[in-house]
Amino acid sequence: MARLNNNLAYDFDEREELEVAQEPRIKHYTNPKRKASARTMIELLTLVAFMSAILFSIVFNQIEVSKLTREQSELSTQLTQLKNECTNLEAQLASKTGITAVEDYAENTLGLTKLDKAQVEFVEIDIPTVSEVIETEEEGFFASVKGWVEGVKEYLGIE
Repeated sequence: MARLNNNLAYDFDEREELEVAQEPRIKHYTNPKRKASARTMIELLTLVAFMSAILFSIVFNQIEVSKLTREQSELSTQLTQLKNECTNLEAQLASKTGITAVEDYAENTLGLTKLDKAQVEFVEIDIPTVSEVIETEEEGFFASVKGWVEGVKEYLGIE
């Protein structure tokens, strides 16, 4: 069994003792591939579950984005329609409240006419239009101080 590569003498009796001394070892055969494959299988299932969760999240987000985009489009269309309606209503209001529409209503419906120069009458007033200051009675010292304080309060805006 053992091979010697030297030129020394070898005692064959010892060789037999060495062969007898070594008892055969019994190996319990466990398949390392099987243990590794079970661990690999668990890792693979975990990876598949994680990837499925990510895929589900992406699909769900895309659905939500589509829904929000559609809603935004509908609201944009509605806004455009409302702006057009507002413009139409403003035009109608302007046409009804314009000066020509009011004159037409006054002439046709109420029977009113425009003033002529012959209809204008001038009025003369005998009273002069000049204002006069009326003198008040002479006040006492305390009344004038009170009036002065009230004037200052009024000027400052104090009640």
